[in-house]
Amino acid sequence: VDPVWTVMTSRFRLPAGRTYNVRASELARDRQHTEVVCNILLLDNTVQAFKVNKHDQGHVLLDLVFRHLDLTERDYFGLQLADDTSDSPRWLDPNKSVRKQLKRGSPHNLNFRVKFFVTDLNKLQEEYTRYQYFLQLKQDILSGRLPCPYNIAALLASYSVQ
Repeated sequence: VDPVWTVMTSRFRLPAGRTYNVRASELARDRQHTEVVCNILLLDNTVQAFKVNKHDQGHVLLDLVFRHLDLTERDYFGLQLADDTSDSPRWLDPNKSVRKQLKRGSPHNLNFRVKFFVTDLNKLQEEYTRYQYFLQLKQDILSGRLPCPYNIAALLASYSVQ
């Protein structure tokens, strides 16, 4: 075995007896490149940044968002890809890796949204879940995504003030 190659793959000798571990610095550099930043637009129009490993599955990012919001009823919500220009919105799949679902580059922009609406709001156990629903409906009405006659909009606005 050539001693030069053995030294080059593990350690370099530096002055004063110090050593430099090549593999450790490579691992640190690689770790920086595997972490991605995801900016999540929440329903209250605030943006929160989350860092995940690009090899993590989507549920890891979802769990971080749910923990940040302290949301227990999670089945109704999801992360929608904001960069998507297609007509039908794409949702982050919790069972696929983040790397396969997001375009290259960082930070990534996603929207936290209601994914499934219930027919009866009494099925929602938590008041905070109802509040998230309210924020989503308010956004949809204001943006024109959900058409609403002026008189009904005025009535809804009066309810929200109460």
